[in-house]
Amino acid sequence: MSIALNADEQDLQLAVRRYLDTKIAPLVAEHEERREFPWEVLAGLYEFGYVRGMVAAEHGGDELSAMMQAVLMEEAGRCWGSLRTTVNVQGMVAMLLSRSGTPEQRGTFLDPMLAGARFGWFALTESEAGSDAGALTTTAQRVGDRFVLKGRKIYITNALGSDFGILVARHLDADGTDLGVSAFLVEAAESPYGVSEIAHMPVRSTSSCELVFDGTEIPAANLLGEPGSGFRQAMAAVNIGRLNMAMGAVGLSQACLEAAVRFSKERRQFGKSIAEFQLIQQMVVDIAVGTQTARLLGYDAARALDAGADARYECSMAKYYCGETAGRSATLALQVHGGAGLMEEFPVERYFRDAREATIPEGTSQIQVLQMGRQLLGVSALR
Repeated sequence: MSIALNADEQDLQLAVRRYLDTKIAPLVAEHEERREFPWEVLAGLYEFGYVRGMVAAEHGGDELSAMMQAVLMEEAGRCWGSLRTTVNVQGMVAMLLSRSGTPEQRGTFLDPMLAGARFGWFALTESEAGSDAGALTTTAQRVGDRFVLKGRKIYITNALGSDFGILVARHLDADGTDLGVSAFLVEAAESPYGVSEIAHMPVRSTSSCELVFDGTEIPAANLLGEPGSGFRQAMAAVNIGRLNMAMGAVGLSQACLEAAVRFSKERRQFGKSIAEFQLIQQMVVDIAVGTQTARLLGYDAARALDAGADARYECSMAKYYCGETAGRSATLALQVHGGAGLMEEFPVERYFRDAREATIPEGTSQIQVLQMGRQLLGVSALR
């Protein structure tokens, strides 16, 4: 329990950790093997503030502080990478609906989402527009009282398990005039589109999908927010997503530390516990120091958000350091386990795979460096 948390934050951490350890952790191995996510468990987690925490109270949410949300994401990451990824995306979608949705849109999408009856995807990335989000080619053109969608999105988390999503696309008027980037709500049942899973290494209980829009039509009323506001909405979601990813990586590092401590005490070689070996102690301590340093960076970013700052610099720094630290922690924890760490019966095998994801979504480590470099030096290395 960190002294950097106040009493309410400590109580939340303790309560959610107990719940995840007893209700969710026993499900992990089975669902990882089947590559399926137990969607039915999410509604119970919302009671702690997952997903609802990013929604305004007037719209049915909990309106938690960024620090409270950081605690939730850290615990989700400690429990299960696929859970952390899922609640991160659901929270981003819910937040955008709360901030930009009309009353009708919130009634159709947000209300049932907060009740655990609907799930959403968020589609920004394209094959030539990942970190370079300004290069989007997917279009939504106004035709009468409809928008016609054309283009492809890739690496879209849980699009197979969701019944609607937020599409970020280039907004074209009826005459083809480019109005900028806007966000659009797409319902799978009402506006069919192509969706196929892309086989992937980490967070195996989530799906990573390609979406294909070849003349898909949606009602004009499904424009989310003002025309041309999509990039701003996406960046707001990505900033929160970066902190969520950072704190999930802290949780993963903590899980690596606990696994390394536990195994080193149990494993015996040369007639004694390997915890007595100096080089084992070096690796365990390195995990502990990296985890705590990453945690404090994440907490600092959350406090900055709660203080009213846009905190893009702090969130980028946290995402960069926490993601890289998760990779080092997982590597060291696996090394402590030796050959056993390569076996799926030990959780560090999953931690190692999941940690590799921590440096890529919501902006790679290299993009975070360039974002911070621009802030520090006043010049951009990109454009």
